[in-house]
Amino acid sequence: MKNYIYIFFITFLLSSCNTYLDRIPLDKPSDVSFLSNQTELDMAVTGIYNNLIFINSGMQFQLWTETITDIATERSTPVDMDAQNAFVIGLWRNLYVGIARCNYVLANMERGKDNIDATIYNQRKAEVRFLRALNYHYLVEYWGGVPLVTKPLPIAESQLSKNSKEEVVSFIMRELDECANDLLEKNDPKLGRASKGAAWALLSRVALYNARWDDAISASTKVMNLEGTQYILDNNYQDLFQYAKEYSKERIFSVLLKVGVGASPNSTYQSCGSRNAGAFTSKVPTQQLVDSYECIDGLQIDKSPLFDPKLPFKNRDPRLGYSIGYSGSIYCGYQFETHGDSLSCWNYNTTPATRVANNDVLNAFATFTGYCFRKYVDYIDFINGNTGRNELDFCIIRYAEVLLNYAEAKIKAGKIDQSVLVAINKVRQRPSVNMPPITTTDQAKLFSAVCRERKYELAFEGTRYFDILRWKIAETVRNMPALGRMRKSYPSVAPTLDEWGSPDYSKIPVAAPGESSDFKLRLVRATTFAPAKNYVWPIPATELQTNLKMVQNPGY
Repeated sequence: MKNYIYIFFITFLLSSCNTYLDRIPLDKPSDVSFLSNQTELDMAVTGIYNNLIFINSGMQFQLWTETITDIATERSTPVDMDAQNAFVIGLWRNLYVGIARCNYVLANMERGKDNIDATIYNQRKAEVRFLRALNYHYLVEYWGGVPLVTKPLPIAESQLSKNSKEEVVSFIMRELDECANDLLEKNDPKLGRASKGAAWALLSRVALYNARWDDAISASTKVMNLEGTQYILDNNYQDLFQYAKEYSKERIFSVLLKVGVGASPNSTYQSCGSRNAGAFTSKVPTQQLVDSYECIDGLQIDKSPLFDPKLPFKNRDPRLGYSIGYSGSIYCGYQFETHGDSLSCWNYNTTPATRVANNDVLNAFATFTGYCFRKYVDYIDFINGNTGRNELDFCIIRYAEVLLNYAEAKIKAGKIDQSVLVAINKVRQRPSVNMPPITTTDQAKLFSAVCRERKYELAFEGTRYFDILRWKIAETVRNMPALGRMRKSYPSVAPTLDEWGSPDYSKIPVAAPGESSDFKLRLVRATTFAPAKNYVWPIPATELQTNLKMVQNPGY
């Protein structure tokens, strides 16, 4: 399927008093001479790309963070974000390992300058700067201020205090702006290499997340100027997250996943798929996400005359069905039905179709909200028996996000014009979605509209966590319990939705802990968010123990 060169990054011997070890080996790379030709440089850069693979709980970490938002949840014990948390420690370490690898290459690649074509040399250098900026992007958005390290450090200089978030963000933006000049002109998703468009797209996100509106507008515009030649909005929304469109021109930058590369295999299918289709169904959409999608008239379900509470999936934004498996739909060749009395269902993987036991109801570990994600769950993995070892590349940023970045930045900057509506409506009106256009130019209403649009368009793609933090709504939506469907019915009325698309269920019965959820919404998990501390993560305890200049984030 994919032809990659995957290596483990070389562990270098930096110094030794042993004269034998100081000799340059003739049959393998040496720290004294490594990076002296293009082969070695490419090996090193490939190792940095591979470091982007960080699997947590079976999936790329960006996807897992969706389960600590309002739109998804998981079955396992709730994550306690403290300084001892293994994921917090592991991600911090992984990101700084990536940065250290970047710093090593940038500090030593001069060795090969005379032996490598100048264009290739400058391109690889720019790729490394891009990757370092990407690692720092995740660090500052999760942890706030962090140490800014831009060169290899000897142990004597390893005690570092934090730089402010603003300092690190300025560094990221400067690096992305400068490195774009030498990156690939043409985006090629099969290669997995950063292009000019990737640098500008990431810059648009970093600037938007940090309220640098003009910079976000400028960077987004540069990507938008490549529409048609480099980037498109793919006609088929659902296939963007399947092998069929793994190399779509809408994908701007992806993590290339390969079985055998990474500390643990990518098993997103197994984590998110249905029980009938051989998966564990441990990460699932919430009722809150399902109810937030509009009706096809462009109105929220509490205002649309097209919404029927007894047929809740009829007349809805098509992205609901493209993103989520719900009762009555077909999921990986099976009738997907989570009504508590549906003890059998149709298996369409046989000819003719046959009735089989409905494990999406009978299995004690079936979906506990009544829904499954479709994104990154591909029927091909089921057919090929690869449900626990997937190679579907994870898309970090795609063109639709850039359009929404542009629109939001223009709105927040008070520069509303026709281009804002064009950008939003391109996303809403791709042929497979075709939702009514947004027409308002009222700043408050338009901002709410673009925020909701990000929720519909980008659900389960790794951006929701950052969105609810920067909009300061995490303390509201994360202090509401995660809910699932009624097991044997549907509510008689729609919930009330606010300007963010967040439902209020005060008019609908919710089951208490231990109470039957046959005719009440299921209370899946009580979630909490303490605004005094949870807007950033704790610095890992291991870092505090080894770096005495490091100060813990407030509240931890």
